[in-house]
Amino acid sequence: MRGPDIPLSVRSFLDSWLSVILLGLVVLSLVGGYITYDAYVDGGQTVIEEKPVGTWTVDSNFEHSATVQRETTVFEAGERLDNRPLYFTTAMSELDVTYAITHDNTAGKSAEAAVELRLVSRSVEEADDETVVHWESSEKLATVTGVEIANGNTKTETVSIDIPTIRSRIETIEEDLEASPGETEVLVVADAEIESSVGGEQFTESRTDRLEVTPGESVYRVTTTAQDQRVYEATEQIQRTTDPPAVARFGGPLVVLVGLVGMLVLVAVHRAGKVRLTERERTRHTFETDRRDFDEWISNVSIPDPGERTVTTAETLADLVDIAIDSDRRVLEDGEQYAVLVGDMMYTYRAPKPADPLTSERQRGTVPAADHNLEDTDPTATAETSDTTQPSEQSGTSSESDRET
Repeated sequence: MRGPDIPLSVRSFLDSWLSVILLGLVVLSLVGGYITYDAYVDGGQTVIEEKPVGTWTVDSNFEHSATVQRETTVFEAGERLDNRPLYFTTAMSELDVTYAITHDNTAGKSAEAAVELRLVSRSVEEADDETVVHWESSEKLATVTGVEIANGNTKTETVSIDIPTIRSRIETIEEDLEASPGETEVLVVADAEIESSVGGEQFTESRTDRLEVTPGESVYRVTTTAQDQRVYEATEQIQRTTDPPAVARFGGPLVVLVGLVGMLVLVAVHRAGKVRLTERERTRHTFETDRRDFDEWISNVSIPDPGERTVTTAETLADLVDIAIDSDRRVLEDGEQYAVLVGDMMYTYRAPKPADPLTSERQRGTVPAADHNLEDTDPTATAETSDTTQPSEQSGTSSESDRET
């Protein structure tokens, strides 16, 4: 490949940025080398994963019921009412509360539980989004420790509370304090601790569940608040080695190859002198760049004779365009000749000759008159052509002169 075979714009770019491009290719090769080393020398990555080997599930809840103690119109004596939101104080004054704990162990192991049930009466009030306890009375109802619960089974503990007795106790406290601030709450609180193991891991679940009673003179209401089911998962660690991704295994060497080949090609072309521009080529490239950039200011017409105008030559096409812009004129282009007519002044510029004139002129779509001086040209035809075109040129000159005047 000869130097001129490479487009002038490409050679100019390479000549200006050769060092930067070479540095970029060096960095690209180093990056590709690191990726390749990491993929083939260091090998795959060792990862540690956790694999589930078993689960332990714990749940708890309250159930409540009351037995009708006397015959009524709607209830028979001895009838049992379960999990009602409301009970009648005079007909069923005693509430049975059952606290149940259940668990499920995938390893089939039993659990050990300890439960304490307390009856709490208190006066509370909400202030600044906080619960303020004015007074509190607590009574232990039942305590169970070291109870073994077989896998999948349920352990229950039942206590009974007498609603009229509770009301009487609250009234006594308020009379003793001579005040009844806030609202009165009656709670059955269950504090439970359950332990079990699965997959070689020991788990302990601590829970606090509540059943609230709102005692009234004729009725009392019951609501329960229990924690959600809790699931514990036992895991074991597994170590395995992952293969490097295909992008690293194949992309790394490819990046190295591209970088090295690119550097070799650029160095070879540069040493062969196929990239460096001569001063003539550099001047021509500057002109062609200006010609493209200022195309909107240039008109392709015949340039008239200067006549009595003073002719001044511009250094570059860009200088000539600046004069045209400042004078609100257009740059006239006639082949390789450029001119701007301003009053009695004619500013001109002639394009530098390209290194390969034929190639350059064909690219711009024009051919200089000198290129037509072929040996087989008919002199008669040339004369006829000159005679025919002369009036047109004179007319163009006259028209341009009149417009400038």
